[in-house]
Amino acid sequence: MFLYPILEALLQLDYLKFQGNPIQQKYYEKGNRVKQILGKKRVIIFIDHANVFHNIDRLNIRINYIKLKDIFIQKHHLVGIFMYMGIPDKILPKKLNFLKYLKAQGFVIQPKPITVSPTGIKKQKGVDIFIYKDIVELAEDDTYDKAILVSGDSDFLDVVRKLNELRKEIEIWSFKKSISRALIDEAGQENVYYIDNILDEIRY
Repeated sequence: MFLYPILEALLQLDYLKFQGNPIQQKYYEKGNRVKQILGKKRVIIFIDHANVFHNIDRLNIRINYIKLKDIFIQKHHLVGIFMYMGIPDKILPKKLNFLKYLKAQGFVIQPKPITVSPTGIKKQKGVDIFIYKDIVELAEDDTYDKAILVSGDSDFLDVVRKLNELRKEIEIWSFKKSISRALIDEAGQENVYYIDNILDEIRY
């Protein structure tokens, strides 16, 4: 059962539900088709939206996610791009328009519910596990050659280790102030890039 039936109806969202689901098969077939025909490295982008949002909110800027995507995929072939984000029970029109825009541009929205504590603090749980599962299972199916992870959380140390074990490449994109030193060390500085350095190219 989908978490957000209204959102599903409005956006016709794709969800990664593995174990033989057509969505998984779609990306598996697309990835292998690219591998056979183009000879380019196949990439899938995994974006931790909360991580990005908190940083651009801190900087008081807006970014163009399409331009960001274009920078990520230079010299590669994009198999898929997934945005993991918290979505409240009631979606404001502005938020809904943003989601529809991303969907139209090829983003697959992977939603997690936002809970509100009695004191009014908003939280979303399980996003890191959600991302880990998608990255690893798609890698195990040889759907891509390189994962591009947009986050700086130390929660993703195991992702880096697992992809190394599977002989898949990983590229980390994050903001300088929010990336874990442990994540840099695990991925290798040569595989870490900073969104701060391309802000002039992607900001509105």
